[in-house]
Amino acid sequence: MTPHEARDQLVTTIEDTGALLDVPGWKRASAPTIQECDGGNGVKYGYSYSSPPPDGDHLADANTVANYWRSLGMTVRVDTSSDPVVFATGGPVTGLSFGTGPGNYYIRGSALCVPGNADDLIDEEYNG
Repeated sequence: MTPHEARDQLVTTIEDTGALLDVPGWKRASAPTIQECDGGNGVKYGYSYSSPPPDGDHLADANTVANYWRSLGMTVRVDTSSDPVVFATGGPVTGLSFGTGPGNYYIRGSALCVPGNADDLIDEEYNG
């Protein structure tokens, strides 16, 4: 898999997750960011998506997200000790989290680590 394919897979997974919820106003917090993998062996992307929180059932939304991520082959944990948060690893990405507050809904994640050079990708991104 190329770095671009891994990035696109991350963005698609996150945005498809947001589309499952009856939540208006989702937007990209920023463009996907390039990062070196732990140990400097390859690259991965990070991405964040957010929206204002709805008045609805936040736990139900967390369970919807958890079930979707499980369907993608991810290992999922739901934390309900405060505002519900869902954590997942594996499947099409390295990891994801979905939070329900306070202040906003968010979905954040890291793409799979793939061969590549972060400096080259940054140059490509800014210089075309």
